[in-house]
Amino acid sequence: MQRLSSYISRNLPSYLAAPAVFFVFGLSLRLAAGLTLVLTLGLLPSTFNASTLELQAQQRQDVWFQSSNVLSRQLALEDTTLRPRQAERKYEDTIYELHGELVWPQHSVEFNGKSNGESNGLTTLDENTQLHPAIVFLVGSGPNSTHTGLYAHFVRENLEQLFLQHGVALLYFDKRGVGLSEGRWHRTDLYERADDARSAVQFLRQQPGIDPDRIGVVGHSQGGSVAQILGHLYGDSLAFIASLAAPTYDTQRRLTHEYYNMYHCSGEPQDIALDKAQKKAISDLNWVNAFPLTKTWRHLSELSDFNPAPHLAQLQLPAYFAFPELDYFVSAEWGVEGLEKATEQADFTRNSNRKSAPNLAPKAASNTSRPTIQVFPGLDHDFIPTPDVCTGAVTESEQSDELSPKKPAYSQEFQQNFQQWVLSHLGLGVL
Repeated sequence: MQRLSSYISRNLPSYLAAPAVFFVFGLSLRLAAGLTLVLTLGLLPSTFNASTLELQAQQRQDVWFQSSNVLSRQLALEDTTLRPRQAERKYEDTIYELHGELVWPQHSVEFNGKSNGESNGLTTLDENTQLHPAIVFLVGSGPNSTHTGLYAHFVRENLEQLFLQHGVALLYFDKRGVGLSEGRWHRTDLYERADDARSAVQFLRQQPGIDPDRIGVVGHSQGGSVAQILGHLYGDSLAFIASLAAPTYDTQRRLTHEYYNMYHCSGEPQDIALDKAQKKAISDLNWVNAFPLTKTWRHLSELSDFNPAPHLAQLQLPAYFAFPELDYFVSAEWGVEGLEKATEQADFTRNSNRKSAPNLAPKAASNTSRPTIQVFPGLDHDFIPTPDVCTGAVTESEQSDELSPKKPAYSQEFQQNFQQWVLSHLGLGVL
């Protein structure tokens, strides 16, 4: 009950102030056996028009679900560089209670000013089951990256306004140690975040009204890296993954790109800026591993050895990668390069398997999907137009959170491409 009171006092004002549509504000009490009791607090009027489709109601349901280190512990036990006891101790055998919000779409269609209850081709929910496809969204790094905080504008513009009108449900949740979720964000690595994303997908699959075969995962920045991991380790249960402005290379190179922009935007020549950036990246990783004195340093030490390459090379589900060209934090050039190397590795492995087991080749080929890669010119880390990398950088105080909440409109080109790709992989279409 204390959590419920805290949730009301901290979040109700922001919901009331949000430019949302007719929606039912719901709170939930967690009961035994994972049941959820929804308490309806009110109906808030407003309007939102999207072409001929009017989004009339939007039910926001406060939810809780449990997560534990399943994928991460399995990987640790398979790691031959760790002794058995080290592998068992690498990840805690703990159950975490995570807090989130499930947004349900409800539709009616306006045609010549009259509601006829038909989609007119604008949304294609299954007429027999009326099951909703769904998206789990993963935020970026830092303790302030939440769907009600730094990402409030991002999720409203790039998820809710793009997908709710097509009958797609959305699930957001706070990372461990953020908001009301249990745990410690600074001691959570990307594999543990993948465990939490997996638990979110499992939670969705159990919800009446959700199509368990049409659930995708979308992540921005660090959340995109988590989506990449999940696409490999849990891809059989996903319709797709989408990685937005996320690196496809290791942590040292990620820091090098960010530090290069820091030096170059301060006036250093390119060659000197790159040399300083490379040295600082190595030095900082050594320092945080030896002396993780702050939460930010501790979190960086958790990520210091991460390299997504093995996961990218084994993706076998539809995957979308979007890179802003003028991203201060993530290099589009290095991102595409990392995916090309992963594709080459996947092709080499596939060809080797065909030679050693030719009878298995057709099945292996049918289960493999090449990623869709798009680079968007003139956009910053948030997919917002910017004249150059330095202008597109967030302020120093916001750099650890990666996302600036006060910026102009997002790129329509990005939104249209992203929307169409996702809808096509959920069996929906746009006219």
